Amino acid sequence: MSVLYLLEPQSIVHKEGGRLVVKKGKDTLHSVHIFRLDQVVIMGPVIVTPAVIRILLQEGIDTVFMSRRGYYYGRLQGPESKNIVLRRDQFDRLTDPDFVLSTAKALVKGKLRNQRALLQRLMRNQKGLDLKKPVDSIGRLADLANSAVDLDELRGYEGQAAATYFPAWGKGIKVEGLKFSRRVRRPPKDPVNALLSLGYTLLLNNVLAAAHSTGLDPYLGALHAVDYGRPSLALDLMEEWRPLIIDTLVLSVFNLGVLTGKDFTANPAQYENDSGDEEFDGKGLGTYLIDAGWRKYIGQLERRMATEVTFHLNDQHLSYRDAIRQQVRHFASYIRGDSDIYQPMPLR
Repeated sequence: MSVLYLLEPQSIVHKEGGRLVVKKGKDTLHSVHIFRLDQVVIMGPVIVTPAVIRILLQEGIDTVFMSRRGYYYGRLQGPESKNIVLRRDQFDRLTDPDFVLSTAKALVKGKLRNQRALLQRLMRNQKGLDLKKPVDSIGRLADLANSAVDLDELRGYEGQAAATYFPAWGKGIKVEGLKFSRRVRRPPKDPVNALLSLGYTLLLNNVLAAAHSTGLDPYLGALHAVDYGRPSLALDLMEEWRPLIIDTLVLSVFNLGVLTGKDFTANPAQYENDSGDEEFDGKGLGTYLIDAGWRKYIGQLERRMATEVTFHLNDQHLSYRDAIRQQVRHFASYIRGDSDIYQPMPLR
């Protein structure tokens, strides 16, 4: 199974027999068998015909709409899962304060331990890189998270870990002239933040699709507060994967020279005028990928998602994309009471 990314402005997606065909003018840009598709990601002004919309819905192919800068608009989604019993259990258990706190603790500990493990890996792989202090600090915060008395205290430990982790993680980028000191989201102010933001958005798309196909409600979680329009559960279940997939990927694309400063722009309006669709911090324009950079980054992300890893619960060899699905099913099992604890995927 594969993901189809549609990036070419003003291209049109047609259905021809059992294939999706992407055309622009008289030129055919791409053709793919529908049965091979797992997800379609439409980025920017791409036209989708009614016949394509119908087949995507009929086949249950998750379809995501985003701006050229990575802003998430929404998704084309078929009928709601028939697994009402699972959603009933989810609402019962995730309104129990004790269950919510214990679940949120597992999520935070999993994320922090993966952040710590990634910093340790950087020290092993990069001679002279001393990250012992942040490694120890994040380890202590993971232990403290286990004794948090409420969600506010737990989120405080998570925030402290993020403030420690990102500056240390940024030292693993060994590219002259490319500096990263802190996480800036809205808008991203440098190439590193741009790739992190985009990567996390694409990762969230995968978790959302997995939650929907499993029958869970992605809007009711434990760690992330419930808010109108916020997919709290999907954000919860994404946390453990950030260091494993996106943080690792961003380090590699820069250190290996796959992406350089020439792949970014501070003038995204030349690609799509959607500046009113995104939240900004009031400090001006951000930094975004140009078309060539998009294609390279997405290619590397898909390669990463297809990488096989050993799934921690049964030692099965799965791609990262399949491991995410399996982990969401594990969470569903935990919700039903078939598993006593939720066990996040560790970085090995």
